[in-house]
Amino acid sequence: MNTGTDYTLSFYDGGSGLLVPLGDVQNVKITALKHSIKSQPFNRPPRYGFVPDGYKIDFQITRTGSELTDFLVAVEQNFNEGRVLRPGYFNETINNPNGSLSRYQYTEFVIFLDDHGNIQRDAPVTLTLEGMASSKVPIA
Repeated sequence: MNTGTDYTLSFYDGGSGLLVPLGDVQNVKITALKHSIKSQPFNRPPRYGFVPDGYKIDFQITRTGSELTDFLVAVEQNFNEGRVLRPGYFNETINNPNGSLSRYQYTEFVIFLDDHGNIQRDAPVTLTLEGMASSKVPIA
């Protein structure tokens, strides 16, 4: 699906190997997570560093059908039945202003439907989805 004018996003489920339709994605916020490190030598200035700790990806989605909700209900049911849940992949394609493409894949990607929406008469339902990924790698 296209988000804005220059991003294409897709989610592949690791269990089924299928593309999962996310619906009408309105907003995506990708946050790199980290742990801060500080070394305090005696009689010297401190040294700092960061340890990468994955990515948090928040979505706001206008519900366009039942596919996403059905998928997440099935994931919950599989978990409750003791089945192994396999993480998937989240792909991001960016059309750069110079005409080139940048493509990235978020690995070990899992999602959870946080907010099932405020249901009102004659109004779109907005879902809030949270995703977590282990790493971001370039893809050709």
